[in-house]
Amino acid sequence: MKLSDIRRIWRDSFRMFFAPLVGAINGARLESKAVMKEVFEGRRSS
Repeated sequence: MKLSDIRRIWRDSFRMFFAPLVGAINGARLESKAVMKEVFEGRRSS
């Protein structure tokens, strides 16, 4: 097994481990933006 193979395995494992966390953070960020937009639109119409 070459060093490049070990690096590839390590990199892929690292990505697979953190993918759900990154997805959750991005989803929370998008949801927060949507809620803030809704709040600002509600303030303008009041």
